[in-house]
Amino acid sequence: MREPRDDRAATSGAPAGDAPPAPAPGFAPPPAPAPGYAEVPPAPAPGYAAVPPAPGFAPPPGPGNAAIPPAPGYDPPPAPGYAPPPVPMQASGYAPPPAPGHAAPQVPGYAPPQAPGHPTQGYPAGGYPAGSYPAVVPPRGLLPWALGLLILIPFPFIGGLASGVAMAVGGGASRRFGGVARENARVALNWGLTYVLVSTVLLVSHFVLLFALTSDSPATGFFPIGIPITMYFALSILHLVLVIVGMVRASSGRAMRVPFAIPYLRA
Repeated sequence: MREPRDDRAATSGAPAGDAPPAPAPGFAPPPAPAPGYAEVPPAPAPGYAAVPPAPGFAPPPGPGNAAIPPAPGYDPPPAPGYAPPPVPMQASGYAPPPAPGHAAPQVPGYAPPQAPGHPTQGYPAGGYPAGSYPAVVPPRGLLPWALGLLILIPFPFIGGLASGVAMAVGGGASRRFGGVARENARVALNWGLTYVLVSTVLLVSHFVLLFALTSDSPATGFFPIGIPITMYFALSILHLVLVIVGMVRASSGRAMRVPFAIPYLRA
């Protein structure tokens, strides 16, 4: 039995299976989007809120919509919910003030300067104050004269001779220094040798007179035997006075003068 023939297919000239289906009555298909524009998403259903995008996440642009680059010198605003850390603005050579309740650590061995007119509290530091160090004292030739005090050794004649010899040795050693020290050393050496020489002559003279005048008969008086020994004691007292005066003048930085000393060494 033959099937009925479709007149519409025969009229259009297209086969029956390639024709699109006819739309349902009362329904229109959605219009096609214009070229270069993305399809607008449908509005949410009533009673439901649209879910916001995650912070820091931007949805990709739709097809056909190119991202517009920002203008030169303009930074895009940050994403909602995120704030960049502020950049500390400090001037050159200026440190920000410390937080309340926090004291900055001090450098060991350094005290901050005090304001003028306010005394520093606490105990004074040991040692010399700043800027007042003891000055170096130059040699003054004091040692040769100080050695003359050896005359006070409680031994007859030995102390005086030792004093003169020590002054001569000390004066010769101190002559290497210049200035006042050299002059005081020279004078001490000359006087020490003069005292030793005169003392030796007086002591020898005393003993010679003693044996010469008492060999036949004992002496009946102090003179003339006691003249040399008296002169020796007078010379020893003069020696002690000159030693004290020389020490005082040398300690004050002045040169000592003994014009009656034998000039073994000249200036």
